[in-house]
Amino acid sequence: MKIVSRAEWKARPAKSKTRLHADRVSKFILHHTTGTYAGHETVKNIQRFHQDARNWADIGYNFLVSPRGTVYEGRGWDVRGAHARGHNSDSVGVAYIGDGKKGVPDAAKTSILNLLQEAQERFGALDRMAHRDVGSTACPGDGLYAWWQDASRTRSDALREGLPEREGSTIPDLREGWKRHLKRLRDRRPR
Repeated sequence: MKIVSRAEWKARPAKSKTRLHADRVSKFILHHTTGTYAGHETVKNIQRFHQDARNWADIGYNFLVSPRGTVYEGRGWDVRGAHARGHNSDSVGVAYIGDGKKGVPDAAKTSILNLLQEAQERFGALDRMAHRDVGSTACPGDGLYAWWQDASRTRSDALREGLPEREGSTIPDLREGWKRHLKRLRDRRPR
Protein backbone atom coordinates (compact mmCIF):
# COMPACT_ATOMS: atom_id res chain seq x y z
CA MET A 1 0.00 0.00 0.00
CA LYS A 2 1.42 3.38 -1.04
CA ILE A 3 1.12 6.10 1.58
CA VAL A 4 1.62 9.76 0.61
CA SER A 5 4.18 10.95 3.14
CA ARG A 6 4.01 14.19 5.09
CA ALA A 7 6.89 15.50 2.99
CA GLU A 8 5.01 14.70 -0.23
CA TRP A 9 1.87 16.59 0.79
CA LYS A 10 4.04 19.33 2.33
CA ALA A 11 2.81 19.06 5.90
CA ARG A 12 3.66 21.80 8.35
CA PRO A 13 5.87 20.65 11.23
CA ALA A 14 4.06 19.33 14.30
CA LYS A 15 4.14 21.72 17.26
CA SER A 16 4.87 18.72 19.48
CA LYS A 17 4.64 14.92 19.39
CA THR A 18 3.59 12.30 21.90
CA ARG A 19 4.65 8.76 21.21
CA LEU A 20 1.95 6.16 20.57
CA HIS A 21 2.93 3.08 22.58
CA ALA A 22 2.35 -0.06 20.48
CA ASP A 23 1.55 -2.21 23.52
CA ARG A 24 -1.42 0.04 24.41
CA VAL A 25 -3.08 0.20 20.97
CA SER A 26 -6.33 -1.79 21.00
CA LYS A 27 -8.67 0.19 18.69
CA PHE A 28 -8.91 1.29 15.07
CA ILE A 29 -11.31 4.25 14.94
CA LEU A 30 -12.89 5.40 11.68
CA HIS A 31 -13.88 9.03 11.01
CA HIS A 32 -14.98 11.26 8.14
CA THR A 33 -14.07 14.87 7.43
CA THR A 34 -17.38 15.84 5.71
CA GLY A 35 -15.55 18.18 3.30
CA THR A 36 -14.77 17.69 -0.35
CA TYR A 37 -11.49 16.31 -1.68
CA ALA A 38 -9.23 18.39 -3.93
CA GLY A 39 -5.85 16.66 -3.66
CA HIS A 40 -2.98 17.46 -1.29
CA GLU A 41 -4.42 20.93 -0.62
CA THR A 42 -7.37 19.35 1.20
CA VAL A 43 -5.09 17.55 3.65
CA LYS A 44 -3.09 20.75 4.17
CA ASN A 45 -6.34 22.63 4.92
CA ILE A 46 -7.39 20.01 7.46
CA GLN A 47 -3.99 20.29 9.16
CA ARG A 48 -4.22 24.08 9.13
CA PHE A 49 -7.70 23.95 10.73
CA HIS A 50 -6.54 21.50 13.41
CA GLN A 51 -3.39 23.47 14.26
CA ASP A 52 -4.70 27.02 13.97
CA ALA A 53 -8.42 26.91 14.81
CA ARG A 54 -8.34 24.05 17.31
CA ASN A 55 -4.80 24.76 18.53
CA TRP A 56 -3.78 21.11 18.28
CA ALA A 57 -0.16 20.06 17.85
CA ASP A 58 -0.80 18.65 14.37
CA ILE A 59 -3.44 17.15 12.11
CA GLY A 60 -5.58 14.98 14.37
CA TYR A 61 -5.67 11.71 12.43
CA ASN A 62 -2.98 9.09 12.02
CA PHE A 63 -4.02 8.61 8.37
CA LEU A 64 -6.53 10.02 5.89
CA VAL A 65 -8.09 8.29 2.86
CA SER A 66 -9.34 10.10 -0.25
CA PRO A 67 -12.40 8.98 -2.26
CA ARG A 68 -9.95 7.63 -4.86
CA GLY A 69 -8.27 5.48 -2.22
CA THR A 70 -5.15 7.62 -1.83
CA VAL A 71 -3.76 7.22 1.69
CA TYR A 72 -2.13 10.23 3.37
CA GLU A 73 0.14 10.06 6.38
CA GLY A 74 -1.25 12.24 9.15
CA ARG A 75 0.57 11.65 12.43
CA GLY A 76 1.64 8.21 11.25
CA TRP A 77 1.95 4.93 13.15
CA ASP A 78 4.15 6.10 16.00
CA VAL A 79 2.54 9.37 17.14
CA ARG A 80 -0.58 9.61 19.30
CA GLY A 81 -3.49 11.23 17.45
CA ALA A 82 -6.07 13.81 18.50
CA HIS A 83 -9.15 12.26 16.92
CA ALA A 84 -11.23 10.69 19.71
CA ARG A 85 -11.15 12.29 23.15
CA GLY A 86 -10.27 9.75 25.84
CA HIS A 87 -9.13 7.15 23.27
CA ASN A 88 -6.15 8.72 21.53
CA SER A 89 -3.52 6.86 23.56
CA ASP A 90 -4.94 3.42 22.69
CA SER A 91 -6.06 3.83 19.09
CA VAL A 92 -5.19 4.56 15.50
CA GLY A 93 -7.50 7.14 13.90
CA VAL A 94 -8.27 7.04 10.18
CA ALA A 95 -10.44 9.63 8.44
CA TYR A 96 -12.25 9.28 5.14
CA ILE A 97 -11.93 12.61 3.30
CA GLY A 98 -15.55 13.21 2.40
CA ASP A 99 -19.07 12.87 3.69
CA GLY A 100 -19.71 9.43 5.15
CA LYS A 101 -23.48 10.03 5.00
CA LYS A 102 -23.24 9.55 1.25
CA GLY A 103 -21.94 6.58 -0.70
CA VAL A 104 -18.26 5.86 -0.18
CA PRO A 105 -16.32 4.63 -3.23
CA ASP A 106 -14.95 1.09 -3.18
CA ALA A 107 -11.39 2.43 -3.66
CA ALA A 108 -11.66 4.29 -0.33
CA LYS A 109 -13.15 1.25 1.43
CA THR A 110 -10.32 -0.93 0.14
CA SER A 111 -7.70 1.53 1.41
CA ILE A 112 -9.40 1.71 4.82
CA LEU A 113 -9.30 -2.09 5.05
CA ASN A 114 -5.66 -2.10 3.93
CA LEU A 115 -4.82 0.36 6.72
CA LEU A 116 -6.68 -1.85 9.18
CA GLN A 117 -4.66 -4.84 8.04
CA GLU A 118 -1.38 -2.94 8.38
CA ALA A 119 -2.43 -1.69 11.83
CA GLN A 120 -3.19 -5.24 12.96
CA GLU A 121 0.17 -6.44 11.64
CA ARG A 122 1.81 -3.74 13.75
CA PHE A 123 -0.35 -3.84 16.90
CA GLY A 124 -2.21 -7.16 16.89
CA ALA A 125 -5.99 -7.68 16.88
CA LEU A 126 -7.83 -4.36 17.15
CA ASP A 127 -11.41 -3.42 17.98
CA ARG A 128 -12.94 -1.86 14.88
CA MET A 129 -14.83 1.21 15.98
CA ALA A 130 -16.22 4.43 14.60
CA HIS A 131 -15.97 7.85 16.20
CA ARG A 132 -19.64 7.66 17.26
CA ASP A 133 -18.86 4.47 19.22
CA VAL A 134 -16.56 6.41 21.55
CA GLY A 135 -18.02 9.93 21.47
CA SER A 136 -21.22 11.91 21.08
CA THR A 137 -21.13 12.52 17.31
CA ALA A 138 -22.67 11.36 14.04
CA CYS A 139 -19.17 10.73 12.64
CA PRO A 140 -18.39 8.92 10.32
CA GLY A 141 -21.84 9.39 8.78
CA ASP A 142 -24.59 6.79 8.47
CA GLY A 143 -23.48 5.29 5.14
CA LEU A 144 -19.85 4.75 6.11
CA TYR A 145 -20.87 3.58 9.58
CA ALA A 146 -23.29 0.97 8.18
CA TRP A 147 -20.59 -0.41 5.87
CA TRP A 148 -18.04 -0.48 8.74
CA GLN A 149 -20.49 -2.26 11.05
CA ASP A 150 -21.43 -4.80 8.36
CA ALA A 151 -17.77 -5.56 7.57
CA SER A 152 -17.01 -5.93 11.31
CA ARG A 153 -20.01 -8.17 11.96
CA THR A 154 -19.21 -10.46 9.03
CA ARG A 155 -15.61 -10.91 10.21
CA SER A 156 -16.60 -11.42 13.86
CA ASP A 157 -19.28 -13.97 12.98
CA ALA A 158 -16.83 -15.96 10.85
CA LEU A 159 -14.25 -16.07 13.65
CA ARG A 160 -16.80 -16.96 16.34
CA GLU A 161 -18.24 -19.79 14.27
CA GLY A 162 -14.85 -21.02 13.06
CA LEU A 163 -15.85 -20.34 9.48
CA PRO A 164 -13.51 -19.20 6.72
CA GLU A 165 -13.74 -15.60 5.54
CA ARG A 166 -16.00 -14.62 2.68
CA GLU A 167 -14.40 -15.35 -0.63
CA GLY A 168 -12.68 -12.26 -1.99
CA SER A 169 -12.68 -10.55 1.40
CA THR A 170 -9.90 -8.04 2.03
CA ILE A 171 -10.47 -8.23 5.78
CA PRO A 172 -7.34 -9.65 7.40
CA ASP A 173 -7.12 -12.83 9.42
CA LEU A 174 -6.73 -11.47 12.95
CA ARG A 175 -4.90 -14.54 14.22
CA GLU A 176 -2.20 -14.17 11.57
CA GLY A 177 -1.84 -10.46 12.37
CA TRP A 178 -1.37 -11.28 16.05
CA LYS A 179 1.30 -13.86 15.23
CA ARG A 180 3.17 -11.30 13.09
CA HIS A 181 2.88 -8.75 15.90
CA LEU A 182 4.36 -11.13 18.47
CA LYS A 183 7.19 -12.03 16.08
CA ARG A 184 7.96 -8.32 15.58
CA LEU A 185 8.11 -7.80 19.34
CA ARG A 186 10.48 -10.76 19.72
CA ASP A 187 12.67 -9.46 16.87
CA ARG A 188 12.95 -6.00 18.51
CA ARG A 189 14.36 -7.34 21.79
CA PRO A 190 18.03 -6.54 22.33
CA ARG A 191 20.22 -9.57 21.99
